[in-house]
Amino acid sequence: MIIFIKIWIGIGIGIGLLPFIQSAAISECPSRSVSQVRREVEAAGEVSLLFYYVSWSSDARQARLVYDGVAHYYKDFATFGAVDCWHLQCNCSRTHRQLPGMAANGGYPDKWPTLMVNYGRHLRLQYQGAWHFEDLTRFMNNLIQPIDRVLSTAELGALWKISDAVVLALLDSADGLPFKRFIATALHWLEFDPERNVRFAVTFGPSAKQMFKVQHVTLPQLVVIDNRHGLHSYNESNSWHPMDILHWLRPKVNPLMAAGYGTPAKIALKARHVPVLAMGIRMHPHQSAMPFVMSDELSGKENVDCEEYWQQDGRNKHKWSLMQVPSELYGGPKSTDELNSHCHLPLQAHTTVLANYYSINSYLNYLWSQYTYESHAETDARKLLALHTRYRCLAHTHAQQGTPALKIGIAKLVTKYSQLMWQHSTEQPSQNRSLAVVLFDATKYRDFLHQLGIEQYHSHKRDASAVQVFIVDAVAEAVHVMSPQQPFSYLALKEFIKQFYARQLPRMQRNAMLPSAIIPVSQGASYIHSYNRQLLLQALQRHNATNVVYMHRPDCALSAVMSQALMQVAALLKSPDLHFIRFDSQANDLPWELSMPATPALLVFPQSRPTDTVVFPVDIRADTANIMSFILAQLEPEQQLRIILSSCRRRMRHARSCLDFAGKLVLQHVSQYLKYWEVFVKERDSILSQLKQFNEMHLAIESSIKL
Repeated sequence: MIIFIKIWIGIGIGIGLLPFIQSAAISECPSRSVSQVRREVEAAGEVSLLFYYVSWSSDARQARLVYDGVAHYYKDFATFGAVDCWHLQCNCSRTHRQLPGMAANGGYPDKWPTLMVNYGRHLRLQYQGAWHFEDLTRFMNNLIQPIDRVLSTAELGALWKISDAVVLALLDSADGLPFKRFIATALHWLEFDPERNVRFAVTFGPSAKQMFKVQHVTLPQLVVIDNRHGLHSYNESNSWHPMDILHWLRPKVNPLMAAGYGTPAKIALKARHVPVLAMGIRMHPHQSAMPFVMSDELSGKENVDCEEYWQQDGRNKHKWSLMQVPSELYGGPKSTDELNSHCHLPLQAHTTVLANYYSINSYLNYLWSQYTYESHAETDARKLLALHTRYRCLAHTHAQQGTPALKIGIAKLVTKYSQLMWQHSTEQPSQNRSLAVVLFDATKYRDFLHQLGIEQYHSHKRDASAVQVFIVDAVAEAVHVMSPQQPFSYLALKEFIKQFYARQLPRMQRNAMLPSAIIPVSQGASYIHSYNRQLLLQALQRHNATNVVYMHRPDCALSAVMSQALMQVAALLKSPDLHFIRFDSQANDLPWELSMPATPALLVFPQSRPTDTVVFPVDIRADTANIMSFILAQLEPEQQLRIILSSCRRRMRHARSCLDFAGKLVLQHVSQYLKYWEVFVKERDSILSQLKQFNEMHLAIESSIKL
């Protein structure tokens, strides 16, 4: 009867309750209250995640889909909860207790979406990474395994090659308090570095004392190996509190010394100090260009384990038999009579089983293979198992081609090449012009490449043209682009770096192509002409008119507002002596003396004084009256009056007010030149001729007003 009840309960759990368990992988509000969701999630496991979002946000809904997918695959490792803070039933204020060092302050989510992670009762952190499935799964893997264990200097060197820095703890054992605090520090670090570009490693016992080949080593110790092989020791060996270690660690991990995997923002950060070699690599899941960037050294290391497993083909393995049961399954060596009279007990976690774990596991694998491949011979079964394992290994290797660790390894390899060529270049050793390296996703940041004017070839094939390489030299204010027609290779990259050090690379200057319909030759009736870089520089070289240059960006709303006001001014002041030019600063490059720090910008190049360029003040409202007054103030008096009178003749309405304004302007210039008459005695002849011209203009204006 007891056996029947157990079987019935097992069937009920396996059949009836399984769908409910799968659908209840995420505890949600509004179906439950926020406090109830928190209690259920935090009490169900050691690692719990709470996802706060708002249903009206498209980004939050997309992140919720990613979160649901991760919860499906990691439900055995952590518990998951979700709260819709837009719902009336879910009050997200004071949802979690504020802890020191936490990114989210105030006890409530400060952005949507927000993911909070509870590790135990006292450790809480916030996810700060991108909301993509691969990024969130990588964070979960780092959360499950926050540290690495190294046993030798070779393993430590291999770990350093794929990381920005290594934080190494030298401990006596894993039973002490320093080890627990070191794990807590590694978990807290994930809030600043969710991709774990800075790796935390630990070594115990004799291997810890032999790691740095020093005879007398006092344990525990904490050291940081930065990107330049610099060694930093943590002197406060007695405190070992996670927050103290984090405050000590963050200044040691300098972003300028990082290996160079990241975003275009890191290019700007490093370009302030050194030239930057940037590599935009297409990292699309189905059309990734990472295999072309991987060197033979890196690709060989990735596949060596898979090939070795396939070549072994089951050699050096113990020959098991179904009739020969290992004695370890009986709890240890026993006599022949005991083996014949007693069946072995089920496996239990005692010392003998743990000591012989690998031999027992090998026998169980053989036993399982006989039931799985009973229709095949023993050799065929081994080949199938070896082939299956090799394919799984290769699939895992292919998935690793987009990890930050591999990108950091590539960046360090390119940095090593550039440093070697810098040492053998003709540059002065006193000038540190070695290249920094930055890798970024060309697919994700294609707008950044477009703004730089770098051509992108949208090919559906996986080829070497999906890699864009360029050098940003902020000191020389230049961008050098590797020829996109040439397929990427490390030989071509080395030649490109050599030409940079030899100062033989041409500068890239963006010059937007203009449609033939808006070229100034066929645009005589327009008020404002659109120029590119080449046409603008040619216009500024000719001093046949006053040029009013309006620099704008299509993606700037203020540019659109100022453009409307300038269009009205250009219609009012239309004259052969005054040229209005519209220039797209986003699609064209200019020399540094013409580059503006902010847009929109309005510049006037006077005809009589082309070097005295004047910029419209940023603290004055950009309306029609102010822009018109600003432009007229930069013109000569005769040119001002000619343009205004020409505008008055074209007017059908308000012509009288226009002529009154011109008359007042003439009287202002006459009074000003009378002051010049008193001050500049030697130039009275030229002043007198100017006064005669003003008198003639004033008489003409008065007669026009009477008519």
